Amino acid sequence: MSHDTEFHIHHDSAEKVGRRERLGVRLLIVADGAFVFGMMFSWFYLRNLNENNAWLPKGVHTFTTASGYIAAVGLVVAAIFHRIGERNHGMRRVSSIVVFLALVIGAVYQWHQMAHMPFIAHDDNGRPFYNGAYASNWVLVAGANMFHYLLGAFVALGLVIRGYRTKLDPVLEEWRQRIAGSWFTWIAVSGILCAIATSFK
Repeated sequence: MSHDTEFHIHHDSAEKVGRRERLGVRLLIVADGAFVFGMMFSWFYLRNLNENNAWLPKGVHTFTTASGYIAAVGLVVAAIFHRIGERNHGMRRVSSIVVFLALVIGAVYQWHQMAHMPFIAHDDNGRPFYNGAYASNWVLVAGANMFHYLLGAFVALGLVIRGYRTKLDPVLEEWRQRIAGSWFTWIAVSGILCAIATSFK
Protein backbone atom coordinates (compact mmCIF):
# COMPACT_ATOMS: atom_id res chain seq x y z
CA MET A 1 0.00 0.00 0.00
CA SER A 2 1.37 3.39 -0.98
CA HIS A 3 1.94 6.11 1.59
CA ASP A 4 1.05 8.75 -0.99
CA THR A 5 -2.50 10.01 -0.94
CA GLU A 6 -4.11 11.99 -3.73
CA PHE A 7 -6.60 14.57 -2.52
CA HIS A 8 -9.45 16.09 -4.50
CA ILE A 9 -7.98 18.24 -7.26
CA HIS A 10 -9.28 21.82 -7.19
CA HIS A 11 -10.46 23.39 -10.42
CA ASP A 12 -9.37 26.81 -9.15
CA SER A 13 -5.75 27.89 -9.03
CA ALA A 14 -3.73 27.16 -5.89
CA GLU A 15 -3.52 30.91 -5.21
CA LYS A 16 -7.30 31.29 -5.35
CA VAL A 17 -7.87 28.28 -3.10
CA GLY A 18 -5.26 29.60 -0.65
CA ARG A 19 -6.87 33.05 -0.50
CA ARG A 20 -10.29 31.47 0.11
CA GLU A 21 -8.95 29.28 2.91
CA ARG A 22 -7.13 32.24 4.44
CA LEU A 23 -10.37 34.26 4.47
CA GLY A 24 -12.15 31.44 6.30
CA VAL A 25 -9.47 31.25 8.99
CA ARG A 26 -9.37 35.04 9.36
CA LEU A 27 -13.13 35.08 9.92
CA LEU A 28 -12.71 32.34 12.55
CA ILE A 29 -10.00 34.41 14.26
CA VAL A 30 -12.24 37.51 14.25
CA ALA A 31 -15.14 35.56 15.77
CA ASP A 32 -12.90 33.89 18.35
CA GLY A 33 -11.23 37.20 19.11
CA ALA A 34 -14.62 38.79 19.84
CA PHE A 35 -15.29 35.98 22.31
CA VAL A 36 -11.89 36.32 24.00
CA PHE A 37 -12.19 40.10 24.34
CA GLY A 38 -15.72 39.60 25.70
CA MET A 39 -14.23 37.33 28.37
CA MET A 40 -11.59 39.94 29.19
CA PHE A 41 -14.31 42.59 29.57
CA SER A 42 -16.36 40.28 31.79
CA TRP A 43 -13.31 39.48 33.92
CA PHE A 44 -12.38 43.09 34.64
CA TYR A 45 -15.97 44.32 34.88
CA LEU A 46 -16.96 41.76 37.52
CA ARG A 47 -13.66 42.14 39.33
CA ASN A 48 -14.10 45.90 39.65
CA LEU A 49 -17.84 45.68 40.37
CA ASN A 50 -17.31 43.16 43.21
CA GLU A 51 -20.88 43.51 44.49
CA ASN A 52 -21.14 42.18 48.06
CA ASN A 53 -17.61 40.77 47.75
CA ALA A 54 -18.94 38.27 45.21
CA TRP A 55 -15.73 38.34 43.18
CA LEU A 56 -13.72 36.48 45.82
CA PRO A 57 -15.89 35.44 48.74
CA LYS A 58 -14.13 34.98 52.06
CA GLY A 59 -12.08 31.80 52.22
CA VAL A 60 -11.95 31.22 48.45
CA HIS A 61 -8.57 30.12 47.14
CA THR A 62 -7.24 31.22 43.75
CA PHE A 63 -4.68 29.93 41.29
CA THR A 64 -1.21 31.45 41.40
CA THR A 65 -0.33 34.17 38.92
CA ALA A 66 2.30 31.91 37.35
CA SER A 67 -0.25 29.17 36.60
CA GLY A 68 -1.93 31.30 33.93
CA TYR A 69 1.36 31.91 32.16
CA ILE A 70 2.32 28.24 32.42
CA ALA A 71 -1.00 27.36 30.76
CA ALA A 72 -0.04 29.62 27.83
CA VAL A 73 3.47 28.18 27.33
CA GLY A 74 2.32 25.39 25.00
CA LEU A 75 0.49 27.87 22.77
CA VAL A 76 3.54 30.15 22.54
CA VAL A 77 5.94 27.26 21.86
CA ALA A 78 3.63 25.99 19.10
CA ALA A 79 3.54 29.40 17.42
CA ILE A 80 7.34 29.78 17.58
CA PHE A 81 8.12 26.32 16.22
CA HIS A 82 5.55 26.61 13.47
CA ARG A 83 7.21 29.86 12.40
CA ILE A 84 10.60 28.09 12.38
CA GLY A 85 9.22 25.35 10.13
CA GLU A 86 7.52 27.90 7.91
CA ARG A 87 10.82 29.66 7.23
CA ASN A 88 13.05 26.58 7.07
CA HIS A 89 11.64 23.84 4.83
CA GLY A 90 14.21 21.33 6.03
CA MET A 91 12.91 21.72 9.60
CA ARG A 92 9.23 21.54 8.65
CA ARG A 93 8.57 17.91 9.55
CA VAL A 94 10.37 18.15 12.88
CA SER A 95 8.79 21.47 13.77
CA SER A 96 5.30 20.16 12.95
CA ILE A 97 5.83 17.29 15.40
CA VAL A 98 7.11 19.70 18.08
CA VAL A 99 4.06 21.94 17.51
CA PHE A 100 1.71 18.98 17.92
CA LEU A 101 3.46 17.72 21.08
CA ALA A 102 3.56 21.21 22.62
CA LEU A 103 -0.19 21.57 22.13
CA VAL A 104 -0.96 18.10 23.50
CA ILE A 105 1.22 18.70 26.59
CA GLY A 106 -0.36 22.13 27.08
CA ALA A 107 -3.85 20.61 26.83
CA VAL A 108 -2.93 18.01 29.47
CA TYR A 109 -1.69 20.77 31.80
CA GLN A 110 -4.84 22.83 31.20
CA TRP A 111 -6.99 19.76 31.91
CA HIS A 112 -5.01 19.14 35.11
CA GLN A 113 -5.74 22.70 36.25
CA MET A 114 -9.43 22.28 35.48
CA ALA A 115 -9.53 19.00 37.41
CA HIS A 116 -7.96 20.60 40.52
CA MET A 117 -9.80 23.90 40.92
CA PRO A 118 -9.20 25.30 44.43
CA PHE A 119 -12.40 27.35 44.57
CA ILE A 120 -15.08 24.67 44.41
CA ALA A 121 -17.35 24.69 47.48
CA HIS A 122 -20.07 22.22 48.51
CA ASP A 123 -23.58 22.94 49.67
CA ASP A 124 -25.33 21.22 52.60
CA ASN A 125 -26.18 18.24 50.36
CA GLY A 126 -22.57 17.83 49.22
CA ARG A 127 -23.19 19.14 45.72
CA PRO A 128 -20.24 21.14 44.30
CA PHE A 129 -20.58 24.70 43.05
CA TYR A 130 -18.26 27.49 41.95
CA ASN A 131 -17.84 29.90 44.84
CA GLY A 132 -17.69 33.46 43.48
CA ALA A 133 -17.46 35.33 40.19
CA TYR A 134 -13.70 34.75 39.98
CA ALA A 135 -14.32 31.00 39.90
CA SER A 136 -16.96 31.21 37.17
CA ASN A 137 -14.84 33.51 35.01
CA TRP A 138 -11.73 31.39 35.50
CA VAL A 139 -13.60 28.31 34.26
CA LEU A 140 -14.66 30.24 31.14
CA VAL A 141 -11.07 31.37 30.47
CA ALA A 142 -9.70 27.86 31.03
CA GLY A 143 -12.37 26.47 28.70
CA ALA A 144 -11.30 28.93 25.98
CA ASN A 145 -7.67 27.88 26.43
CA MET A 146 -8.68 24.22 26.20
CA PHE A 147 -10.64 24.91 23.01
CA HIS A 148 -7.56 26.57 21.51
CA TYR A 149 -5.35 23.67 22.55
CA LEU A 150 -7.65 21.04 21.08
CA LEU A 151 -8.32 22.84 17.81
CA GLY A 152 -4.64 23.76 17.50
CA ALA A 153 -3.61 20.13 18.10
CA PHE A 154 -6.07 19.02 15.41
CA VAL A 155 -4.56 21.47 12.90
CA ALA A 156 -1.02 20.47 13.93
CA LEU A 157 -1.82 16.78 13.52
CA GLY A 158 -3.11 17.52 10.03
CA LEU A 159 0.16 19.25 9.18
CA VAL A 160 2.17 16.30 10.51
CA ILE A 161 0.16 13.84 8.42
CA ARG A 162 0.40 16.02 5.30
CA GLY A 163 4.14 16.33 5.73
CA TYR A 164 4.68 12.56 5.80
CA ARG A 165 1.95 10.95 3.72
CA THR A 166 0.98 13.10 0.75
CA LYS A 167 2.08 14.54 -2.54
CA LEU A 168 1.53 18.26 -2.12
CA ASP A 169 1.05 21.19 -4.43
CA PRO A 170 3.98 23.38 -3.28
CA VAL A 171 2.07 26.64 -3.78
CA LEU A 172 -0.99 25.43 -1.90
CA GLU A 173 1.19 23.97 0.84
CA GLU A 174 2.89 27.35 1.36
CA TRP A 175 -0.54 28.95 1.67
CA ARG A 176 -1.62 26.35 4.20
CA GLN A 177 1.52 26.77 6.25
CA ARG A 178 0.93 30.54 6.40
CA ILE A 179 -2.75 30.07 7.22
CA ALA A 180 -1.93 27.63 10.03
CA GLY A 181 0.68 30.14 11.22
CA SER A 182 -2.03 32.80 11.52
CA TRP A 183 -4.09 30.49 13.74
CA PHE A 184 -1.13 29.45 15.91
CA THR A 185 -0.10 33.09 16.34
CA TRP A 186 -3.63 34.06 17.35
CA ILE A 187 -4.03 31.31 19.95
CA ALA A 188 -0.64 32.24 21.44
CA VAL A 189 -1.77 35.87 21.73
CA SER A 190 -5.06 34.73 23.24
CA GLY A 191 -3.26 32.56 25.79
CA ILE A 192 -1.06 35.47 26.85
CA LEU A 193 -4.09 37.78 27.15
CA CYS A 194 -5.88 35.20 29.31
CA ALA A 195 -2.78 34.84 31.49
CA ILE A 196 -2.55 38.62 31.94
CA ALA A 197 -6.22 38.84 32.89
CA THR A 198 -6.09 35.97 35.37
CA SER A 199 -3.05 37.52 37.05
CA PHE A 200 -5.45 40.24 38.32
CA LYS A 201 -7.35 38.61 41.17
